[in-house]
Amino acid sequence: MTPPPLPLLILQGDPRALGRQQGTALRSQIHANIGALLGDFLTGTKGPAPATIRAWQKRLRTFCFDHWPWLQPEIAGIAEGAGIDPELAELLSFRAWQYEIYHAGSCSSFALPGAGGKILTGGTLDDPRFLYTIAQVQPSLGLRFLSFPLAGTVWANRGLNEAGLALGISSLLCPGVKFELDHLVPVDLVFRYLLQFCSTVAEVEAACANYKFFCNLVAVDRHGGVYASSHYCGGRTVYPSREGRAALTNHPPEPAATALRGRGFTGPEPGAYSFERLAELTAWIEAHTGRATVADAQAFLGGESKFGRVNNPSTAFATIAIPQTDPHTLWIAQQPVMAAGFQAFDVRTGARV
Repeated sequence: MTPPPLPLLILQGDPRALGRQQGTALRSQIHANIGALLGDFLTGTKGPAPATIRAWQKRLRTFCFDHWPWLQPEIAGIAEGAGIDPELAELLSFRAWQYEIYHAGSCSSFALPGAGGKILTGGTLDDPRFLYTIAQVQPSLGLRFLSFPLAGTVWANRGLNEAGLALGISSLLCPGVKFELDHLVPVDLVFRYLLQFCSTVAEVEAACANYKFFCNLVAVDRHGGVYASSHYCGGRTVYPSREGRAALTNHPPEPAATALRGRGFTGPEPGAYSFERLAELTAWIEAHTGRATVADAQAFLGGESKFGRVNNPSTAFATIAIPQTDPHTLWIAQQPVMAAGFQAFDVRTGARV
């Protein structure tokens, strides 16, 4: 059975136009996301928002619009297009709900030298598929890119830009470590900056030093550079890339784990299968180093969906890129992810390849 075409949203223009186009095109999905994620802000079920969240929102508004001023009109454009209160659009993009009701974590990212020694990278984005869209963005400022924002936000996450920079992300789950709302910046906004304004892994590493966020990151550029790291709200561990190989899931490997124990880390998230998925990634990398092709990666990522595996029932999207040989091509599959479901897109135009 042939999978249907992927629903790609193409956004073009200045920041307000980008937002307005998204808000108009995804109006009903955005309204549903608000109900699912920000319902308590609307109904008052839990009473007024906690003072800490309000203080965080105010601080983050100042920080984001000072560092990334183009986000403000884009968020306003989303509100206009979707017909929602601007504050709700802001709360969506700021990920306000995470600190109360929601946490996901089954994502995986990898890189390895494939056929001909060229670096192949890929992985999965695991979250409820219905919350997200696939967007190819052609901004008036910065680089064109393709990523997977939550509908109604200015996010980016896993993706590829026109400079041939590929990013992979997984949540860094650290039970016992408290969110530091006086310092924390949502990782989705950091990734938006990286995809729109960075071209190399060196630029990614330098930019990440400016922001405090939580995630495991694998970045690959068109020059064969590989950067793998854990970021924990100001702390950072960079993992040496052994012959261009990297693999990260959702737990902090050493020495990040030791550093985080000093901040209350009690051990891996129960039920996240992070170590199992990392073992699967590592075994596949060992077996395919120097010979992996896109077809091999499609077969791997599109394998049997099962808890404890890289492809699992929570997998919303999977991506593959080889920036050295195909710097503008991103292979994408959506839930249910299977080898035959991958489709290739030009990240400069959004056209099928």
